[in-house]
Amino acid sequence: MPKSVILLSGGLDSAANLAIAVEQSEPVLALTMNYGQRAALREIESAQKFCEYYEVPHEVLDLPWLGELSHSALNQMDVSIPHVKTNELDVLKTTLASAQKVWVPNRNGLFIEIAASFAESLGATEVIVGFNAEEAVTFPDNSEAFVRSMNDSLCYSTANRVQVVSYTQSWVKTQIVQKLVDLGNFPFDWIWSCYYGGDTACQVCESCVRFQRAIQSAQVGVFRESEKGGLDPQL
Repeated sequence: MPKSVILLSGGLDSAANLAIAVEQSEPVLALTMNYGQRAALREIESAQKFCEYYEVPHEVLDLPWLGELSHSALNQMDVSIPHVKTNELDVLKTTLASAQKVWVPNRNGLFIEIAASFAESLGATEVIVGFNAEEAVTFPDNSEAFVRSMNDSLCYSTANRVQVVSYTQSWVKTQIVQKLVDLGNFPFDWIWSCYYGGDTACQVCESCVRFQRAIQSAQVGVFRESEKGGLDPQL
């Protein structure tokens, strides 16, 4: 099987790709990026749990300058994170506006190039990313065209022709959840998809609402540990 490097944020899509990659490749490293996003600590915590569970080495890379370049609501406290209702998730005007608010300049392109450097140095030929058809509608750097373009470039910039792979590229989030259910024993409660970094997921940002819709469609119950002990229901 090919060796792979995983880009892991701890959200649904990247965690699902890690779970599938364990079966389809030989993951040699998972990378989590800290660019000053509000949810950085929660994302790192989630990614660490998944890496321990799947026995994959994990490394956190600090990219503070990326956050400083960005005017995104993800890392600028004076920019409000847009809240989206379930019935607005397929309204293009609403989701385009939401995507614009949380856009970070060249984030996925940069992350892939960094991961490709690690991959080449470790003898890996794949960079595994968590893209999906649902968010590709408003995020062009989730699209199949973007992956094809990156792969064309990497054929020239890496000696071993590292390629980007996303097992969930053509799926919507409900299909991703269903795949994880089919795999069995997937720890859904470790996922952190929220744009905020609070004690519990906000359930009102677009990322949370998309995750909730997918979970509800697949009829999966998700709970998170509270600071007081026990579990807080997220649905």
